[in-house]
Amino acid sequence: MSTDDAARRRPAAGASSPAPTVGDRVVIRYRLGADAPADWRDSANPPVAEGRPGQSDITGILRDRDAEAVTVERDGVAHRVPAAAISSIRLLSRRVVRNSEIREIERTLMLAASTAERGSIDGWLANGAGPDLRSGAVAPIDFGSTAAGLRPALDWLEARGLPGRVVLADRLLRPAGLGAATATAYEVLVGPQPRPDSEPADLGPWSLLSDGVAAATVAATDDAARAAWRARGFELHHTCRLLTF
Repeated sequence: MSTDDAARRRPAAGASSPAPTVGDRVVIRYRLGADAPADWRDSANPPVAEGRPGQSDITGILRDRDAEAVTVERDGVAHRVPAAAISSIRLLSRRVVRNSEIREIERTLMLAASTAERGSIDGWLANGAGPDLRSGAVAPIDFGSTAAGLRPALDWLEARGLPGRVVLADRLLRPAGLGAATATAYEVLVGPQPRPDSEPADLGPWSLLSDGVAAATVAATDDAARAAWRARGFELHHTCRLLTF
């Protein structure tokens, strides 16, 4: 497939962000009203139009969620937002992370993938065939890596008889501009290193980041795995997508 062909392809569908779960950090956009938290700004945002309620937002830890309302803890105070007033809920990393941190974790995870061959092409890391999510895949890792490196990286895979697979951490490049055929969303969770003698065998794969700290990559649609890792003290670091070409 030529670069021009890729540019003409429609953006991949089916890769919406993971739904927040209790304990996640979120930002909620909601309409102001009698039952909703007061606006913390000095002026409404956007400005209140005649006959239309203003909107505000709140960032905090999701503590409860049901059909009636969502409860978020901010600065130690619980705020209840009626479900009917909510415009959007967006999942955030458990703490603010820099792009450089995302790159280093993705580098470690790519290097931890099982494969007999690796390469580096224009700031992209490439893994040969293997059984893991990041085996037989390429990823933009180095600072300054751009979409221009996609075609050479895919050519590296094609030369080895491998399909085009890209692991793309959100915030590093825009997936819509790459022309992928499909996209699958994942979460990268970071937490204390699991102990093999005390953890269930089916917990799922993980990789060691540093002494006592590990990371697991979990499908955004696998709510059971997402909950299991969170129950063991893992928190969302960033999200990523597996793109196929």
